[in-house]
Amino acid sequence: MPKDVVVVVNIDAKPSGTENLDILLLSTEGAKDVAVYRDLDVIKEAFTGKKVAAMAEALFEQGKTTLADTLIRKVKIAGIAPPTGQDDGEKAEALITAIETLRQTDDDWYMLLTDQDGDDYVKALCAWAEGTEPTEAELGAGEEDHRKFYFGQTDNLSLAVKNRRCALIYTDTENLDEEADAAYLGNVGPFYPQSVTWKFKVPQGITMPAITSAQREALEEANVNFLTEEYKKQYVKNGVCCDGEFIDNQLGADYIASYMREELYAVLLENAKVPYTDAGFALVAGAVFATLNRATDLGIIARDPESDAGVFSVVVPKRADATDEEARARQMPDITWEALLEGAVHRVKVVGTLRATLTA
Repeated sequence: MPKDVVVVVNIDAKPSGTENLDILLLSTEGAKDVAVYRDLDVIKEAFTGKKVAAMAEALFEQGKTTLADTLIRKVKIAGIAPPTGQDDGEKAEALITAIETLRQTDDDWYMLLTDQDGDDYVKALCAWAEGTEPTEAELGAGEEDHRKFYFGQTDNLSLAVKNRRCALIYTDTENLDEEADAAYLGNVGPFYPQSVTWKFKVPQGITMPAITSAQREALEEANVNFLTEEYKKQYVKNGVCCDGEFIDNQLGADYIASYMREELYAVLLENAKVPYTDAGFALVAGAVFATLNRATDLGIIARDPESDAGVFSVVVPKRADATDEEARARQMPDITWEALLEGAVHRVKVVGTLRATLTA
């Protein structure tokens, strides 16, 4: 017999997980299983005398100059045997093969840094990173989206790389051991997923390269980042990917794709049934709105100055829009959306006039 009084108390205050960059440091100085590290001393002990230990130190030790409220304190590290081949081109191909082999057992990472800085390696890694983002056709055919981003350093003033999904920072040959790429990532990466400009940042522990004004202009044209000095102020410019896109825009787009996918899965998994009705379509669309609102809060999407709402539009289909074939397959018609990137101020020009007397 059921009781007359039934009381159920649920706790709906679970702490939300922190969102950090999923970084993989790849060492080519000996095979070692991929593992998560949170302590720099442990990393130095596990990789004594290896370049990846210096990379981790540059990544972790940015507390003196970063503008972020925290520091990177978690990184994955894996080791592979030194790539072999007749020349650097073949060795670079062997490195890419090793990365793809690693992905078969551990693909749960996003940002890649390696201890290889040679031109052939950098070019191969940039091309590889660009190819990790599946096309719409590939996604439709069932391929999973595990897009990657490669962060590297170069001492070649004339390196021509125009791939997407990668960013490079220039350093002099004698300063390659400062690991400028890891330092740059460690300095700005802690802001993630908040959108901030990667320009005007001052990575700790790297030396300003000894280059001429003409060489700086060439690096800008080639979309290679570098530490510079203007009016005794040192900072990195221009915070761009190798194809000229701003790093924060690319990371923001990738974040939206990842977050929206998680929100959509949550709708489908946490509801016993999402009905094939206007109400059901609206429930699914809620995940899209939640993602775009989240991106607005993070500064990825711009806000309307009057309403303070995110500047985006979403077109939610109706049940009447579905074809008979879509209904039979239980496939919802596409949701489409557009949004305005917030961007950042990268240049300032002020024009004024000093007068002896003010005009009335």
